Amino acid sequence: MKFANESAATAYRVLNKCAQEMVTAGPWRWQCVMQNGTRMNIAAAMEDGFLQLISRPEEIHKTALAIEDAMLCNKTLAGGVKLAMNSSTSGFHLRTDIVIVDERQLLDRLEWALEGFHEGNRLLLSTDIPNESAKPQTAPDTDLDELLRESPWSCTKRGPNNYSVELNAQAAPPAGILISGSNLELSVELLRCGAPADASRRALALFLLTATSALRMVRAYAARAENQESYGLQVSLPSSAACAEIDHALAALSIAYRMCAREAAVLLQAASAHHYLAARDRSTTDNHQTEKEN
Repeated sequence: MKFANESAATAYRVLNKCAQEMVTAGPWRWQCVMQNGTRMNIAAAMEDGFLQLISRPEEIHKTALAIEDAMLCNKTLAGGVKLAMNSSTSGFHLRTDIVIVDERQLLDRLEWALEGFHEGNRLLLSTDIPNESAKPQTAPDTDLDELLRESPWSCTKRGPNNYSVELNAQAAPPAGILISGSNLELSVELLRCGAPADASRRALALFLLTATSALRMVRAYAARAENQESYGLQVSLPSSAACAEIDHALAALSIAYRMCAREAAVLLQAASAHHYLAARDRSTTDNHQTEKEN
C-alpha cells in the first residue's frame, strides 16, 4: 500500500505488524483487533503526525467507575492511556495519542499503550481504585539532565531527575517534569483546595474528563492527601522519550491549561457546579453508582 505521507506509512506498517485483524476504515483510518491475553477492538487514525488510538469497550453498557474514581485512576494508567468521556454519552472510553518519530519508536510506544488499554479495561470492570503509593518504585533508568539538554523549553532543575518548566499559558504555574521509575511524567496543577462540595467535586471530574477527550496527549487527574485535593493535567511518556515527544507534551499541556484552568476555577463555586451538572443532566447524589449510557 502506498502513502503520500511517510508518517501514515509508518503507522500502517506498525499497526499491521501488531494487529491480529486490520481493516481500512477511511483515509489513514483503521479498525484493528489487538490481542494480548484478551481481544480488543481499537480504532486507529493518523492526525497531524500523531497516531490516535481509541477503545470503546462494547461489553460495558454501564460505567463501572464513578467519575471521581476515574480521575484518581487516570494518573496510574500505563502507556499514556487515559479514561475520557464524550459530551454526548455517560460512558467512558480509553484513548491515547502517540507522536510518530520513527518505526522503532512507534512500535515500542504501541506495545506500551496496549498495556494501558488492557489495564483500563480491567479498571472499567472493577470497582477497585489503584493505590499509587502502593506501586513498587524502581530506580530511574534515564538521566533527565541529558534528556532535557536539547529541549527548546527553558527548564529549571529542582532536584535529581526533577525539573520545572514555564508553559506557554498565561498565569499557569510551572509544570513539573519528573522521572518515576520507567515513566517520564509531565504535569501542571490546575487547582488545590480543601474538601470541595460534592457538586464541585463531581462537576470538576465530569468537565475535565470531557475536556481532555478532545485534547491531544493530555489526561486529567485528581489526587487526595490528608485534607487536600488537587486537580491537574498530565502527559505520561516512557523515560526514554525523544526530544520531539517532550516538546509536543509541553505544548499540549500549555494548550490544555489555557482551555481548562478558568472553567475549573469557576466550578469550585457550588452554584456554578450545580448549573453545570444540570446542563449535563447529572445529579450530585449517585457518585458511586453505575449509570446507563444515554
